[in-house]
Amino acid sequence: MGRTGALVSITGWLAWLTFVPPVGAQEPPDSVPAGLLGRWAGAAIQNGTPSLLELDFSLDAEGRLRTELTLPYNGYDRFRYDFTYTVDGPHDGTLTSQLFGDEMRLVVDLAEAHLRGAVTEGDSVTARVHLQKVVRFELPAIDAAETRFPAGQDTLAGVLYSPLDADRPPVVLLVTGRGYGTRHEMSNWGRLLARQGIAALAFDGRGTGGSTGDNDSASAEDRFDDVRGALDFLAHRNDLGPVGLLGNSAAGWIVPTIAAERDDVRFVVTLVGPAESLADQQGHVTTAFMRASGEVFTEAEYEEAFEYQRRTVVLSQEGASWADFQRINRPARTSSWAEHALIPDSLDAPDLDYFRRRIGFTKPRWEQVRVPVLAVYGEDDVVVPPEDNVPLLQAALAGNEDVTIVVLPGADHALARPDAWVGEGEWPDRYYRPWTRSPFLFETVLDWIASRFVSPESDAR
Repeated sequence: MGRTGALVSITGWLAWLTFVPPVGAQEPPDSVPAGLLGRWAGAAIQNGTPSLLELDFSLDAEGRLRTELTLPYNGYDRFRYDFTYTVDGPHDGTLTSQLFGDEMRLVVDLAEAHLRGAVTEGDSVTARVHLQKVVRFELPAIDAAETRFPAGQDTLAGVLYSPLDADRPPVVLLVTGRGYGTRHEMSNWGRLLARQGIAALAFDGRGTGGSTGDNDSASAEDRFDDVRGALDFLAHRNDLGPVGLLGNSAAGWIVPTIAAERDDVRFVVTLVGPAESLADQQGHVTTAFMRASGEVFTEAEYEEAFEYQRRTVVLSQEGASWADFQRINRPARTSSWAEHALIPDSLDAPDLDYFRRRIGFTKPRWEQVRVPVLAVYGEDDVVVPPEDNVPLLQAALAGNEDVTIVVLPGADHALARPDAWVGEGEWPDRYYRPWTRSPFLFETVLDWIASRFVSPESDAR
């Protein structure tokens, strides 16, 4: 079955770092020269195309080297990414850092104020890196306060990102997608929002990070309860303004339900969120893979594939036996669309377990949402195809007076454009495009919230 993919460009590799908890400062075996400290700006260059990055070196209280990496292309996200400094060779030392089996190795040239090197995987160079020293400037300062709050029988841990010296800023509760992991899945959004004057709460799903509970057995209702608990926590903060929800992917089944049942949710942002039930969404994933394959299928084959995949979810949630699955699996395995479908091998298949624990992911309650809504989709998303979901969302929100729906050209389910060679002929008509999120994603979300709740005319201040 062909539902797989990988991030192979250097920007994809760097983007993974935004989901990794900060690491501790490294103890260098050699003294760090004063000329290395400060801000360095440049790019990782893959197939002739640069992806901008910045490194900021400082010393901690114990005199150990500390590094922050900034990714301008990923919403100017900044986080810890430490190097080890050693004195070797004819230059002013070497900086090395390793993650996921890759190594970044930079030669320090203080006379030229350059850092030069490469990212390697094994014996292969995946990108050249070149930075030069620049004047240090600071992104807007923010506060990141550790928080804990009850949710059902559990206690969840998180971090509240806030702009400094803001008077009751609007606050966004960040809700993760299917993975339901730690706060780090949404921390990039938290930092970015806070730097734009908007507070944000990211939390660890139950049983992950600092939260109690069992993540493996968490049900749809547990996920609803976690969001309710987070909203209750925010409701008791008198230093915050209007509260909104920002949900990614599978959170599209959660945020409209919560917004429909509570009067303290003032706005909703959904990123690649489904506008249909989990069963129908899985059916449309299969038909989207069929369309993307370039193969020719009849309308009857599309309908047959959709119904098969929808039934796998329904049978899972009904507690059907393996014999029930085999009755629909046997003809599916010999069908023309089999390689594009998710056909389970046993009742223990992880996807079936996920479907069983998400019984509450029925058609989202968008019809009952009356607060402002921003929905963002990716044109080439095969997980939540916009051609299937946008019309459903438009119909459901027909009675809502403030709805904005944006489809980002060429974007996939990560709201990014995958790495690819683009154009024909020679440079500059043909060039390598690295994996990157569209800047329009960040601008759209930030401007939409700010125009309603951060503008001088708003009552949020």
